[in-house]
Amino acid sequence: MIGKHGMDVEALPYTAPPGEEGFDMSHAGGENEAFEGLAHQVADIGGYRYIDPRDCRDRTENLTSHWNIQVDCLMDAYLDYHARDSGNGMPNPEDLPSVLPLHMDMMDCPSLNNIELIDLFRRRRSSLQPIASHRFPNETLIYHGYIGCAPMYPTIAISLHTLATFRQSH
Repeated sequence: MIGKHGMDVEALPYTAPPGEEGFDMSHAGGENEAFEGLAHQVADIGGYRYIDPRDCRDRTENLTSHWNIQVDCLMDAYLDYHARDSGNGMPNPEDLPSVLPLHMDMMDCPSLNNIELIDLFRRRRSSLQPIASHRFPNETLIYHGYIGCAPMYPTIAISLHTLATFRQSH
């Protein structure tokens, strides 16, 4: 009956049921090396040369270490932001200088150009200028009332006012 529908009868007993394909793999049996070789072959065919050797734990440790490096600077930026608070959770526009001095090496910082800023009722794209004393992109974001979703190269930032509102409502 199965043979009439074009299915290979000989291969059926050797096929793992859906969802159980990974149970038969072990790192001791050498299957991992076979799949690494296959991944390299697919990467060569597709034109991609870089295969990320990191796993989820490595990436999480990387993110945590990047946040830990800048936590003191972010605290100072937050205290500066809080001192300029206009009472509604955002700094006074008059307190923000119109032209901020730049580091020459920060001029092309990709994390501050065309960043998506998310507030309670709107989303917009903006380019923020770092102050000379800021070493990290999130320092500049906190100075303007936002926090980036990534420690080093944020492309999205959420307003501190939005996070405070979320905290109060939950």
